[in-house]
Amino acid sequence: MSWFSTQRAGREGWSLDIVSLLAVIGEGAMESHIQPMTSSWTCILPRIMPAPQALLKASRPTRMPELPCAIAGIMNGTSPALGFKVYSIKHKDESPPVTRRTSPKESKEALSEGELPDAVEAQRVKIKRSESTLKQVQRAITNTFSKPLPHIPTRTFSPLNILSIASCLLTIGLLILAALIRDGTACIALTTISLSTSTISYASWWTPILKRRPFHGYVPAGDVAIRTREGAILIIHCNENIARELYTGTEECHYAVSTSTHRLLVGTGTFLFMLSVALLGNCDFPMQAAIGGSYMLLNGLFWLISLANKKRFWDLGIYVVEERTPGDAQNAHVSTGGGKEGVACFTRSMWYAIRETGRVDWVRRMGAAPDTPEWDAWLREAEEDAKKGNRGWEAVRRRGELFEGVSAREQQGSHSHSMNYGVGRSQMIK
Repeated sequence: MSWFSTQRAGREGWSLDIVSLLAVIGEGAMESHIQPMTSSWTCILPRIMPAPQALLKASRPTRMPELPCAIAGIMNGTSPALGFKVYSIKHKDESPPVTRRTSPKESKEALSEGELPDAVEAQRVKIKRSESTLKQVQRAITNTFSKPLPHIPTRTFSPLNILSIASCLLTIGLLILAALIRDGTACIALTTISLSTSTISYASWWTPILKRRPFHGYVPAGDVAIRTREGAILIIHCNENIARELYTGTEECHYAVSTSTHRLLVGTGTFLFMLSVALLGNCDFPMQAAIGGSYMLLNGLFWLISLANKKRFWDLGIYVVEERTPGDAQNAHVSTGGGKEGVACFTRSMWYAIRETGRVDWVRRMGAAPDTPEWDAWLREAEEDAKKGNRGWEAVRRRGELFEGVSAREQQGSHSHSMNYGVGRSQMIK
C-alpha cells in the first residue's frame, strides 16, 4: 500500500468527504472560549481544534469586554465601566434581584504588606499569602524573561487547559495511527492543521494587565457600589489598590507579538488551514473515521465546558472574598410580610445599601435614583438616618408619603385648571 494515492476517482482515489466540514463546525462554542484559551501557554500546543477560523481575525481587542452594570466609587467618586475580570470573582447572575452586600475583597499580597485600612482590620480578618511550589516556579520563570507586571493568570488545571493538553495528545495518537497504516495524506493534513492552530493561537496569545497605584505608603479606602441590570446592589469594601485592579483602573491586553507580526501569523495560519481542509477530505477511510470522530468528541467537550462557571478558568486565588451581609439585610429580594417594609422592592434594597455605606452621593453618580425633588428629599433623609444608625427607618413608607404629596398637588392643580377653563368657557358663551 502506497503512502499517497495516484488516482483521481474510484474507491481508492481522491475524494472530498464530510470530514472536512467537521473541522470548521463549532464556531459558536469556540467564540466564548477564545479569551481564556489564548491567555494560557497551552494555546500554542500543536493540536486539532474545532473551528480554528474563530481565531482568524484581522484585529485584536485592546481590552477585556465590559459588563452591563452601573458602578460608582463610594469614596473616590469614580464611575467607570465594570470589567470582565470581576465576572470571574462574583458572577452577576448569581446575585439575586435587589440587593446584596459583600465585604471585604482584598488581595493576599496587600494583606501581607499591612496595607489594609483600619476599618478592615477592625473586622479581624486574618489572611496569609500562600503560594504553591508550582506557582512560585511559574512566577520565577515569567519574571526571568519579562518585567513582572500585575496580571490575572488562567488556572493551571482549568477545563480549557486540560482539554488543550488532551487534544494535543489525541493529535499525536492520530499521527501515529496514520503512520502505522501508511496514510501520508492524513499525516500531512494533521501536521498542517496542528501548525495552523499553533500559529494563529500564538498570534492571539495575551495576558490581562492590571493597573496599580504608582505610589506606596498609606492606601485609602476604595469602596465600590455595583448595580446590575437585574436590580442587585453590591457594596464592595476594599482598599484603593484592589479597587484599581478590579474596578476603577484601566485594563490592557498585553500580547506576545506586535500587530504587524499578528497579521503575518494570521495570514500564514489561514493558508495552512485551507490546505489542511483540502487534505482532510482525501484521507483513507480509517483515518477519516478517526479524525471525524475526534472532531465530534472535541466539539461536544467544548460545548460542555461552556456551561462551566467562568471562575473555573481564571486564577483569582490571590483575592479573598468574604460575605459580610448583615442579618437584617439578607434575602432582600424576598418579601417577608409585615406591611410595606416587608415587600421586596428596589427602594428597600437601596435603603439597605445606603444604610451600610452611610452615604448617598454614589446613588446619584450611578443613576440609581431619579433626579427629582422628591427623590432628593428621600435620599437626604435616608443619609441622615443611616448616619444616626437608625436601621429601622421605614424607607418605603416615607417614599410613599413624599410621592403621595406630589400626587395630591398634581390632582389639585389639575382640578383648579379645569375649573378655570370652565369659567372661561362660560364667560365666552355669555
